[in-house]
Amino acid sequence: MMRVLFISNFYPPYVLGGWEQNCQEIATHLTRRGHGCHILTSDYNAIAVTTREEDVTRALYLQADIRYYRPLDFFLRRPQQEQANQRALRRALDLFRPDVVFIWGMWNLSTQVAYWAEQWMPGKVAYAIANYWLIEPDVHAAYWQGRARRPWIAALMAPARWLALRTLAKERATYPLALEHAACVSEYVRRKLTEAGALLHGGRVIYNGIDPRAFVVAAERRPQRDGSLHLIYTGGLLTHKGVHTAIEALGLLRRGGEVEGVSLTLVGDGHPDYETFLRQRVTELGLEQQVFFLGRVPREKIPDILAEADVFLFTSVWEEPIARSVMEAMAAGLAVIGTAVGGQREMLEDGVNALVFAPEDSAKLADCIVQLKHEPDRRVALARAGQRMVLERFSLEHMVDEMEAWLQEIVG
Repeated sequence: MMRVLFISNFYPPYVLGGWEQNCQEIATHLTRRGHGCHILTSDYNAIAVTTREEDVTRALYLQADIRYYRPLDFFLRRPQQEQANQRALRRALDLFRPDVVFIWGMWNLSTQVAYWAEQWMPGKVAYAIANYWLIEPDVHAAYWQGRARRPWIAALMAPARWLALRTLAKERATYPLALEHAACVSEYVRRKLTEAGALLHGGRVIYNGIDPRAFVVAAERRPQRDGSLHLIYTGGLLTHKGVHTAIEALGLLRRGGEVEGVSLTLVGDGHPDYETFLRQRVTELGLEQQVFFLGRVPREKIPDILAEADVFLFTSVWEEPIARSVMEAMAAGLAVIGTAVGGQREMLEDGVNALVFAPEDSAKLADCIVQLKHEPDRRVALARAGQRMVLERFSLEHMVDEMEAWLQEIVG
């Protein structure tokens, strides 16, 4: 049996998306199989934890606030926080004595944490990679490489920007990652990182997965429709998620006289500025009776919420590694209309298990919605094909099997 130390930027109940939820699910399943698991995660919302967590340590500092960057913290607080992270990692290794360190979520978490894990556990560090943090600027670099909107602010910040970028470049050279063992959530992610020179040891693909049972049961309770079409989106309300495309599409349906009987529920929250923009567009387009903001809901309620809908909209603009939300929707028996971005190309097959449109193409999305509104048999066929695919290829049990075998290889 193995002892696995997970390192993740976030951990339930404080999550940004499905990837952090997956971390908990993998740890839980490995524990049930007799392995020992401990999670070292950030102190994000740690003050709100009211129950004792035997297997979770919330001690790591994130690089910055998840919504607003404070530049002074880079110079005044970051050095001490890096040292505190190093001490927290060393303490976790000494107390838990793992056989393998499993790096899970790294967005907004300093790569120095991973570097020291590699130094102190040589050859025994595994990376589960579900995004492009290896080749994209971290939150510090993204801020300091950006340009101020006003010239006088840019001039004032120039010395600080020069010093910050110089510091970051020096640290990248001082704390390189070996990434000896890496598993990507899709072939697209692996190919993109390999071509960029980030995965020198190749890596493998272990597809993300979900526990489909609650979603399948919920699908069996789906009510019969009277000609109406209930659309749903679940996920972050963030610009790169493209939720505005869905609202613009409904605006086109309203102008074309096709919005009668069509509704859209948005489940989730996100950046306050983007949420405000979405609500303004709903008002401007006269869609107050069609679009409903449900906000963030507990994970356990998602299957029942999906079961109340007919069609799931996946509107992402960026190169999504592979979306857990689409798997859940398909398992729940929904037809999917989505963008085949990034790893979604390995899931969505236009006309077979989904209808596909280009990112931000609201006109095409509107056409797809009309098709499924007037062709219920086609909607059912797409939903059945999608559910069958998820059950065969994207189950959590299959994901755990592959990860367990991979970690055992690393332990040796």
